[in-house]
Amino acid sequence: MARITKPLSDAEIKKAKILDKNYKLYDGDGLILFISKSGSKTWRVNFTRDGKETTKTIGKYPLISLANARTHAYNIKNNILEESAAPIIKKTNSFNSVADKFLDFKMQELSFDYYKKQKRRLELYVYDQIGSKDIDEITKSDIVALIANVQHVKTQSSKSTNKAETARIVFNLVEQVFKWSWHNDLTTNTIISTIDRSLLIPKKEVVHFKAITDITEIRKLFKMIKEYQGELSTRSALLFLALTGLRSANVRGLKWEYVDLQKNIILFPSEAMKTKQSFRIPLTQELIDIINGMREFTGDKEYVFCSMLSKNKPLSENTLGYALKRMEVSNHTPHGFRSSFSTLAHEHYKEHGFSSEVIESQLAHAVGGKVKLSYLRSDFLEDRLELMKWWSEFLQR
Repeated sequence: MARITKPLSDAEIKKAKILDKNYKLYDGDGLILFISKSGSKTWRVNFTRDGKETTKTIGKYPLISLANARTHAYNIKNNILEESAAPIIKKTNSFNSVADKFLDFKMQELSFDYYKKQKRRLELYVYDQIGSKDIDEITKSDIVALIANVQHVKTQSSKSTNKAETARIVFNLVEQVFKWSWHNDLTTNTIISTIDRSLLIPKKEVVHFKAITDITEIRKLFKMIKEYQGELSTRSALLFLALTGLRSANVRGLKWEYVDLQKNIILFPSEAMKTKQSFRIPLTQELIDIINGMREFTGDKEYVFCSMLSKNKPLSENTLGYALKRMEVSNHTPHGFRSSFSTLAHEHYKEHGFSSEVIESQLAHAVGGKVKLSYLRSDFLEDRLELMKWWSEFLQR
């Protein structure tokens, strides 16, 4: 027959003597008062967890009374029972779900085109490799294998098997996802920080965009573009690039809603710019003529220089480059017009009379350091209009 433990009373606890050895008084249901030879009295509770006998300290008497000790003991044992009865459910965060949340967050500062590029990179190079795996369980070997596989992924724009720069971009993207998820308590996995990318990816070779900076050659190229017999949208976009020094993405992504012919300016919103700052460009008469020439063909569409195959879409990234190739131009790229303008405008500053700040402003570059920028409020719009008139005349001289 099981022994029945008689519950303790307050009087019994107070009268408990201090002996020359430790001993225990039992209240029942696992509650114990441990009395040490030093004189302290401590409440403890015994319980079984996962088949093992366990003891948990509640606190000292009389700070914790007998009634409170019983309440604590009951709550502890009841919580243990609830934990053991409930199914163990591990909350998982697959890498692709975390990456999608990361991109949604970054949409606040990324242009939509750049967002689509990052999303496409994840789909091409990452999701098939580690996308379905819990981010907490991704190992160094998983990431090393992912980066090694980049060069084996075939895409329409793949030019060679050497895709070190792509591998570097993919690694940086995966690293950003890990850091963002760690800061947002979606993972405790910091394995990405232990990987030295320089030992994983060959050193980056600096490749400059091909650009013509010779006066005679750049004038010859401009004349070839004006006489180009290809699509109107392509020819007009190339002329616009040459005359403004804008980034190719901004010209291809130029929307009619950005154009203000009453003020003769184009206003790019911040989300359309690489710098994430809104940007105005002045329109010379030649630029106005190009825009008006496109209105008959694309005026009812979203983009000024839209694709002739699909007028609801902008020109593709490669269209302008292919046009230069058809003109048998091998020493210049669409992006090269920025270098042509920058180099020649700086070299001929005595001729046009405008400072480096005006030239750099036309390229949508930040002018000066943080202190200077805090005082500089002008975007030199009027000066840039005169500079653009000089540049147009310079190209056609």
